[in-house]
Amino acid sequence: MKLLALCTTSLSFIPSLISAIAIPAADVVAPRNETSSLEKRGGEVNYLSNCLRVDVNLTSGYYASYIAWYSNVDNSQSGQRPDSLSSEYRDWSKGGAYLTWEGQQQEIYFPDSGAIVRTHIDSDAKSRAFTAYAGWAQRVSDGRVFNCYKGLVPPAVNRAYSER
Repeated sequence: MKLLALCTTSLSFIPSLISAIAIPAADVVAPRNETSSLEKRGGEVNYLSNCLRVDVNLTSGYYASYIAWYSNVDNSQSGQRPDSLSSEYRDWSKGGAYLTWEGQQQEIYFPDSGAIVRTHIDSDAKSRAFTAYAGWAQRVSDGRVFNCYKGLVPPAVNRAYSER
C-alpha cells in the first residue's frame, strides 16, 4: 500500500486560488449573486482546491486540483469526510501543475455520481479579500448554481484526498 500525504499550499506561494467555497442560494437554480452572504449554513457546499500530493516513502510529490462536495455545509466544518470527491486534475500544458480556476471555465467530473460541475471563477479572484465573492459554479445535471467565495479548505477535505 502506498501512503500519500496531502499538503495544501499557502496563498502566498501559489499563482492560483486555493479554494472557492461554493454555497448555493435558497432556490434550486439560484441566480449568481455577488452580494449573497457566506454566512449561510445548511445546504450543499463544494470546495475547489489546489493541493500538493506527497508520497511519504519517496519524499516526492505533485500538484493536483479537486472539488470536494458535501450535501450539508455544516458537515464540512465538523471534521466529516466529503460526501463525494471529484477526479484528480492536472494542467499538462503547464508541466502537470494544478488547474488555474480563475478566468478559465473548468469542467470537473465526479466518478461516483457521474456529476459534472462547471466552474466560473473571476479572473481577479485571487486578489480579493478572504471570504469575498469569487465567481460561481454550476452542476450540469440539474442546473444548480453555487455562488463561490475565496476561502480555505477544511482539514477533513485534506484528509479525504490523502486517503484516496
